[in-house]
Amino acid sequence: MGDDEPKKAFLKGYEEGLKAAWREIGSLTSRGYSSTELSVMAKSKMAVLYREVEAMAARLEGDEGPALPVAPTRASVAGRGAYLVREPKADRIFELFASLVKAGSRGLCISRIHPEDIRARAAAADAGFIWLSKSPGKKTKGMAVVEPTALVDIASAVSEFASAGGNAVVLLEGIEYMISQNGFSSLQRFLQRVNEAIVLNESYLLVSANPSALKEQEYRLLAREMVGEL
Repeated sequence: MGDDEPKKAFLKGYEEGLKAAWREIGSLTSRGYSSTELSVMAKSKMAVLYREVEAMAARLEGDEGPALPVAPTRASVAGRGAYLVREPKADRIFELFASLVKAGSRGLCISRIHPEDIRARAAAADAGFIWLSKSPGKKTKGMAVVEPTALVDIASAVSEFASAGGNAVVLLEGIEYMISQNGFSSLQRFLQRVNEAIVLNESYLLVSANPSALKEQEYRLLAREMVGEL
């Protein structure tokens, strides 16, 4: 057996192990999630398994031995699915959004921040905007004003946007505000529905979240809905 054979065998087993784990999750329909929700979660994870395998290969090349996969970086936002952007204040998420729009994705911003204050930061003049507000305010072109409690309407808007050609990137800022207005369970179900539309339409979802502003268990549950953290 050549020097590379043990490495190849390990990587193959590592990949198969991850696939088996997510197949099992797909069968756990009796623990609170619907079969569709679990199936989407499993498929979205399996769609990006190659990243974890590549990360493991890089570690083996560096003689570091097996290690846990690292969280994706900005450059690794290449596969479809939802990403949790860890930050105390929405900042990097706008850079990530702008980079994907610049690369050709269609953009939609859902934020508590007024669109006029976002356009320059996100460098996305052609993006659509949903402003989370309880007051009508002054509407501008390409902007809809929606109450933060209208989760069904927001999810429907995301689904319609993503399905209109795919390759969409949806930015969600103000998740802590949405939790305060709806409760965590409702927000989690909302994200599951949105994530399903994102995955099925080969698109991206970027969610800004401050771990310090959330309960530890809530943040962990949010992270479990995502392809990765940035």
